[in-house]
Amino acid sequence: MALQSVLQCFIAVCLLSTPSKGELESDASSVVQLSHSLGSRPFEPRGQINVRSLKSGSVNIQQDSSYDWKDYKEAAEANEFYHLEAFVKYNGIERTFLTSTKACLLYESQLADIITIHVDLLGNIYGVSVATPHSQQCTGTVLEFEPNFNTTVLISYMEHGPVPDVAMYVQKVEQEKVAKERGETKDNRSFIAKYWMYIVPLVLVFMMSGASNPEQPAR
Repeated sequence: MALQSVLQCFIAVCLLSTPSKGELESDASSVVQLSHSLGSRPFEPRGQINVRSLKSGSVNIQQDSSYDWKDYKEAAEANEFYHLEAFVKYNGIERTFLTSTKACLLYESQLADIITIHVDLLGNIYGVSVATPHSQQCTGTVLEFEPNFNTTVLISYMEHGPVPDVAMYVQKVEQEKVAKERGETKDNRSFIAKYWMYIVPLVLVFMMSGASNPEQPAR
C-alpha cells in the first residue's frame, strides 16, 4: 500500500490550551515515529509525525495503515485493542510512549483518529496518546472502506496551576492584628469554646472520684 502523501496535518493542529510564545523554554523540532499493532500482533511501522515548531503548531504527518480492512474488522469483532507506539526524538532525548484504544472504535470511525502530543512548559514532550472521535461504545457493523488513516494531531500544553494570593492573606492578617490591638474585635465563641481548658479538668476529677468511691451494696 503506497505511503500516503504528506498531510499538512489537518492543521487544525488544535492548540488545546494555547500558551504565549514566551512560555515555552524550548522549541526544537521533533520527530515522532509511529508503529502500531492490532491485538497481540507484532508492531508494524505506521509512519511519522514531524513537529517543526511546538510554539506555532507546525506539524506534518506521513503514514500508511499497513493493515487491511478485514484485519480491523476481525480485531473489532474479537474485542481487541489497537496499540500505538510513539518513538519521540527531541532535544537530543529519545523516549517511547505506548497508547491504546479499542479496535472497534477505530474500525467504526473508519480509521479517523486523534493523536495528542503532550508538552510541558519547558518544551519537552512527556506523552503521546491516541483516541477516536467516535463514541466510547461500539455500536455495530460498518461498510467496507479503504484502510487509510484520517488523522488529526493535537498539541496539548501543560498549564500553570493556581497561585495562592499571598498578598491578600498577609493584608487580612495585618488588619485583624490592628483591629485586635484597638479592641475592635469581639470574641463570638461559645462559653465551652472559651473555657474548655477549665471545664475538662473538673469533669475528669468528678469522673475519677466517682470511680474510686463506688456505692457500697446494701446488706
